[in-house]
Amino acid sequence: MPSVVTPEISSSRAKRGSYLRRYVARYERQCEEDEAELALRRSRDEAQRAAERAREAQAEAEAATRAKAAFMATMSRELSAPLAAIVGLAQTLQAEQAAASPGGQTAAAAEIGSVAAHLRDLIGDVLELARIGAGETALVEEDLNLDSIIADSLNAIDARAQAKGVTVNFCPTATRVRSDGKRLRRIFDDVLMHALRSTPTGGGIAIELFEEREGGLMLSVIDGGAGMTPTEVNAALQPVGASAPIERADTRQLSLALAKAFMELQGGQFFIETVPGSGTAACIYLPPRSVRRSA
Repeated sequence: MPSVVTPEISSSRAKRGSYLRRYVARYERQCEEDEAELALRRSRDEAQRAAERAREAQAEAEAATRAKAAFMATMSRELSAPLAAIVGLAQTLQAEQAAASPGGQTAAAAEIGSVAAHLRDLIGDVLELARIGAGETALVEEDLNLDSIIADSLNAIDARAQAKGVTVNFCPTATRVRSDGKRLRRIFDDVLMHALRSTPTGGGIAIELFEEREGGLMLSVIDGGAGMTPTEVNAALQPVGASAPIERADTRQLSLALAKAFMELQGGQFFIETVPGSGTAACIYLPPRSVRRSA
């Protein structure tokens, strides 16, 4: 005989089924929430471990940089003393040879002194780059007359420029800036020397200066040379390597890399614009905070 389901029993079963479905749904939601919370906790833990590893790596890198700077400083002191002695002895020898035989040959002593002085300066440049990389270089800023600094640099290359028949065009602007005078003069000296080396006999160098709309100052030294390729530009601005052989009497191998590092330390920029066959412009940019006034 078939069973008979009364409306009361049917309703009770429906209620139990509805309750079971709600319970299962709540259980599934709770499981999902637990999994999400667990995944979030794992993600946070992994992020914390990654941050700790990054801090440790940064601390190790900073320690290595400090160790490198300390090593370079020690080596510089150890090498500078004998090199200075060699330079002094070469100068003494040259003077003695000249006194003993006026008009005689002193080229060997002069060459010894030149090579030793070049090596001494190169070691100093390497040390300066190491200090900048280690964050141990501080700028000594002062109010400066830009025309005077450029004039001093021009006077330094005047004899070489005249011997080569190279003219330098520059219009004073009575501009004052705030910068590290010693390092800014070094940059101008090196940039002008590079321009003189690159400019052929009888050519010309142009120094252009203008204030930007935002208040910054751009100074460009444009040579009359053959220009550079992008690879040569990149190599010239690197702390190691050079785009061409460097003459000891003219400049130092790391001078452009140092110019770039010094300007970035001041919040400015140093870059090279060039077109092969059309010369090269070495550009020095001083930020608005470094510009005092322009007449």
